[in-house]
Amino acid sequence: MKRSHWTRGIVALTLSIALVVLVAGTSTAAGDPGAVTKTFSLIAKPNSKTTTLVNIDSLLINARCDSRGTPVIFAFSGTSNADLFGRIFDGFGHLHIIKNTAFTSKGKGVSLSTSSGDFDATGNVLFEATNGNVVTVDYAFDNSTTLGKLDDCTVYGSVIAT
Repeated sequence: MKRSHWTRGIVALTLSIALVVLVAGTSTAAGDPGAVTKTFSLIAKPNSKTTTLVNIDSLLINARCDSRGTPVIFAFSGTSNADLFGRIFDGFGHLHIIKNTAFTSKGKGVSLSTSSGDFDATGNVLFEATNGNVVTVDYAFDNSTTLGKLDDCTVYGSVIAT
């Protein structure tokens, strides 16, 4: 008896589809229906007081403007074990990496701004705690030449948290 190649092809295709369905069915990654999305904005004069921009799921981000109108942004952890990763692109086109795999409530804050001399910048940080909470922050900041040269600095962006 001679078997057809076509029959073996159908069997192989059926097994492949079954395997894909089985693997896809066991995935644990899913969108969180309780996710929170918020925006924030700080527009302040030089020498402003520190303002809390983000305080969610053990991640705290605050900002102020220094005496020259330069944004000063810091992140703090409210948990004993977390990761914080991010990147900032400044107006000169430089990339600044943020990496802290020991982000704890006992550590100093992590700077989310730059000292490159150009404060027209955008940033993105991702925070994860051991309880599975994840926070993503997209933000931008500019010094006192922003907003039509109003002599204000600004920090603004959005947060997604689970």
